[in-house]
Amino acid sequence: MERIAIIDLGSNSIRFVIMQIGAHGSYKLIYQEKKSIRLAEGMTLDSRQLTEEAQQRALQCLTVYAHIMAVQKVKKILAVATAAVRNAVNGASFLKRVRLNTGIPMTIISGKAEAALGFSGVAHTIDRKDFLLFDLGGASVEISLVKNKKRVHSISIPLGAVTLTEMFHSSGSVPYDMINEIKNFIQKKLAEIPWFPKEPMEVIGVGGTVRNLAKVHQRASSYPLPKLHNYNLPVEDLFALVKSICGKTYEERQKISGLSEERADIIIAGALMVQEIVRKAKSSYLTISGCGLREGLFFHYYDPIYDREGSWKQNMLISSVKNYLYTLPLEYDFHTAYVTAMALSMFDQWEKMHRLNDRMRNLLYAAGLLHDTGTIVNYYSHARHSAYITANAHIFGWSHREQIMCALICAFHHGYSSKFLKSNSHVRILSDLQMKEVRMMALFLSLAEGLDESHEQCITRLVCTASREALDLRIYTSRDNFDVPAHAVQHLIKDFAKTFRRPLRIQWFPGSSSRNELAEEAVKLDFKPNE
Repeated sequence: MERIAIIDLGSNSIRFVIMQIGAHGSYKLIYQEKKSIRLAEGMTLDSRQLTEEAQQRALQCLTVYAHIMAVQKVKKILAVATAAVRNAVNGASFLKRVRLNTGIPMTIISGKAEAALGFSGVAHTIDRKDFLLFDLGGASVEISLVKNKKRVHSISIPLGAVTLTEMFHSSGSVPYDMINEIKNFIQKKLAEIPWFPKEPMEVIGVGGTVRNLAKVHQRASSYPLPKLHNYNLPVEDLFALVKSICGKTYEERQKISGLSEERADIIIAGALMVQEIVRKAKSSYLTISGCGLREGLFFHYYDPIYDREGSWKQNMLISSVKNYLYTLPLEYDFHTAYVTAMALSMFDQWEKMHRLNDRMRNLLYAAGLLHDTGTIVNYYSHARHSAYITANAHIFGWSHREQIMCALICAFHHGYSSKFLKSNSHVRILSDLQMKEVRMMALFLSLAEGLDESHEQCITRLVCTASREALDLRIYTSRDNFDVPAHAVQHLIKDFAKTFRRPLRIQWFPGSSSRNELAEEAVKLDFKPNE
């Protein structure tokens, strides 16, 4: 086991996390803290000096973090300072004080390095191919153009939420003329970027301003999922939200649900920067990333040691699901991988019948691996517990809707439950089509679960065919007696007929094969958490 501390000394706040690396190179967050210290406050473009008050706030906070690291037995510290320290003439001397007072070795990183690390944090956790990425901090904004998952251009502009606020004195009530002045200033700065995309481009945003805007939007719409990472904020709603915020006094902004009180004075300048980047990119929505520089620092350390092949590049979702499962106290037998292999076999063979895409296949794959996680809560009602765990798991590579779809597939792995649906508030973010897709995939998983009811892995091969009249399933077993699986799947036949609008006909071929093709496919899934 290895514990790594990561510190991001920003212009507005200090962010501190501790990651733990365990079996199979699995990693998880075990501690997180953020403190607003306003390091860039009072640092003008002329003086470029970190004030003594700001330095003291940072030192006090870092002293606390040093103590926590000692208690948590941290062996590795990855600590960086960004724009405020980078731009300050006394930045280097301040970091010497940090080392002397706290023992924390901190490095100043360039704007280019900051952009690269921010991109890495996003690229490891959001599965997108082409996008414009920006990371808005207190004293700078890093903007990168990503094509085919590679960063092709980047720039660091020394303007952030704090510095823009101080430049335009926009911490209190801001008149309409000043709003336009700030917007025009930002637009001119963005116009100086020669590679800024001319065609519409998806935008991913990182930073406290972005997260706060998303949180306000979620609260206003009673969004049921308590998650910001990979949240899509429609551009019309974003512009309306920024307009509303700009029209409020400082006191009124402090009362906005979802907006941090400590950010109420700098939110206008920050929100306008976000708005103008999204507007210029002609994006239809803003995707929020909860991961950025800190995660980039972690993966920069982690990948060369624990993931040289880059499993996240091959299949981000499944790589993340496996990582998550390896962190859980699960009692594992071969059943999980075997059931998953059977469900995927049915999905593949009946592909022309259900017409679900590869993205849905990946969700079924994930659900197969996650479907029994609820047993760590209680065996009774474990399908429901699995759904809760899946809906709240820290897993990367899927959208919010896909995460809920996967949770429902897990919930229904013993059969469909309208009672569960009625009690689940998450369902309302899914469309009727997505619910139909859930029912189809859940049937494949529940049928596979029933076929291995005894956990004996006696089903050796499945042959699935479809005609206009019926769905045919030929089941080959290594045993002569198939009473247990036959009884376990009987209740699903009616659900198959209702969902696929044709009957399911099952034929059994007992003792017909010595080679277990399904077990071989399960081995290929490479899921062995107890080894």
